[in-house]
Amino acid sequence: MSDLTREEMKSLIIEGWKCDNYGGICKIPSHKGIVNHLVYDRTGKVALEQIASEKNFDGNAVILHIGEVIGKLGPSESTEETLVIPPGRFIFFMTRECINMPFDVDGSLFMNPRISNLGLHFFTLGHVDPGFHGHLTATLLNMTNQPIKLNRNEGCLYFVLAKTNKVAKPHPKFHEKPQFKIEEAQRNLSFNLNPGFALTSADFATKDELEKWRNIILVIIFGTSSLLIGVLSWLLSRIPVPN
Repeated sequence: MSDLTREEMKSLIIEGWKCDNYGGICKIPSHKGIVNHLVYDRTGKVALEQIASEKNFDGNAVILHIGEVIGKLGPSESTEETLVIPPGRFIFFMTRECINMPFDVDGSLFMNPRISNLGLHFFTLGHVDPGFHGHLTATLLNMTNQPIKLNRNEGCLYFVLAKTNKVAKPHPKFHEKPQFKIEEAQRNLSFNLNPGFALTSADFATKDELEKWRNIILVIIFGTSSLLIGVLSWLLSRIPVPN
């Protein structure tokens, strides 16, 4: 395997690739003759030439940006321009860009070092299979005791691509049914199905919230205990004492 050069990635973004070029490996009739683009904007607001511009590369890595977000954030914490992650809070997001991988290319996701140095920890990064189609996803955790503000126009992920030694069959799920919706991504990663890893659920509790509920439970326990002791003392006082 060898990393794709910047020029090779730009060609796959602008000129694209076709399933027809891979000797009938893809059996989906609707994909016949279609030009696929390695990285593109589903809204059509960002042209392919703009995505492939020099500012969207760092070395041989394509820079990807934060798109749709799920997390316990207020309106002022998630805007079109900025994202503010409170201390101790998880968020789950999809990339703004959509990915459509050729059958002889795989990818790896890395965090932007400058952003990770702010105190953010990334989850669900890693390998992207040949033939994957859809938005990539990641989970962020603010590990500091201060809010961390991100500029959405600064890329948070670096996407590195490599040519495989041989052509692979397209991804069995995402090539035919691309991952376009964030709710689908949550289900695909089983975040809300596995209670042991429901980190990005809307019901996830922060440390402050857990402490609040702990204090409420302690008050209830001590209050109930005091009431029971009082009732028991009153009942004992009503029992006649033998002469």
